[in-house]
Amino acid sequence: MLKQSRTTLALLFAGLALAACQTTGTSPQSGASASQTGPTEPAAQGSEVMTPSVVSSGAAPAPQPAPQVTARPPAPPPINDDPNQLMGLDRGGVSALLGEPDLVRRENPAEIWQYVTAGCVFDVVLYDSGTRYRVTYLEARDDAADRLAPRPCLNRLLRERQTAPIS
Repeated sequence: MLKQSRTTLALLFAGLALAACQTTGTSPQSGASASQTGPTEPAAQGSEVMTPSVVSSGAAPAPQPAPQVTARPPAPPPINDDPNQLMGLDRGGVSALLGEPDLVRRENPAEIWQYVTAGCVFDVVLYDSGTRYRVTYLEARDDAADRLAPRPCLNRLLRERQTAPIS
């Protein structure tokens, strides 16, 4: 009788353990939604283990949305803003690089070509070298006429001239 009680007790615990694995009140998913959530856990029925069958509808699974990517504005193209590249250029060279000046002031034997951009004025001084005018001096200043480093002002001027509409 003790042996029979042990066997009954073991079967009872095994049945409770299997019953704890079974979910109730839910229906198996089918079609595309079942393939998205993954396979379900096997359900126990008595002492047999049942595996769920997924119904294939033949349709491709719905595409997943693309990850959100924040677009960066394109980096500005590299630019040679070294003021020394202007030194020694003649009128044609300065025009080719900077375009036409906003103002030309003539004070023999020099010409001052003035370029005005946001926050700075860039002066290019060309001296008569006998046969041509050549750049011998550069200066940059702000709106209050205080001197500035020429490189940032030249950079601003070149960038503005790059993006200026062609008419």
